[in-house]
Amino acid sequence: MNKDLDHYIKNFRERLSKECCEQTIKELKKLNKQDWKQHSYYDVKEGFTSRDKKHELKVSYDSHITTYSLIMKELWNVISDYIKEINFKWYHSWSGYSDIRFNRYDKHNNMQLHCDHIHTMFDGKRRGIPTLSIVGVLNENFEGGEFVMFENKKIELKTGDILMFPSNFLYPHGVLPITKGTRYSFVSWVW
Repeated sequence: MNKDLDHYIKNFRERLSKECCEQTIKELKKLNKQDWKQHSYYDVKEGFTSRDKKHELKVSYDSHITTYSLIMKELWNVISDYIKEINFKWYHSWSGYSDIRFNRYDKHNNMQLHCDHIHTMFDGKRRGIPTLSIVGVLNENFEGGEFVMFENKKIELKTGDILMFPSNFLYPHGVLPITKGTRYSFVSWVW
């Protein structure tokens, strides 16, 4: 077993075509204002909250995007590839993965450093804990918005890339503030 934490961060380059990404963004731009919600997270002490309402990103769970099923299918392929690459004989199965959450980062928006200890995806029908986090990038025509792990390691992500890494506390990550343009991405979690 490789004990280097970086070994378990995998960037699957250009897994989504530029056309798929462009079409997705085109449709996301057409969503109504009320389709985008302020990002919030669950704090054990405070309940649902947002770290910084002024600068936190907006999220949408809209599954009517025409590329949605194509993205979900490719996520399945990437998860399978990830499992093959890490090649643990004792880790060969997973129960499922969450629906896509689209993220929109406008100027000054960010996501502060955190780990994906997510409570909300388990509603009684699904049971487990997130074991792998997935981040997909839909564009790169913005400035700032770098994806950061371990407080200061910037991970270069291009249009169509899908990043996977463990969801636990050893993999803190965030997105630096956008300085120009809008960053579109999506996330999902494996359990």
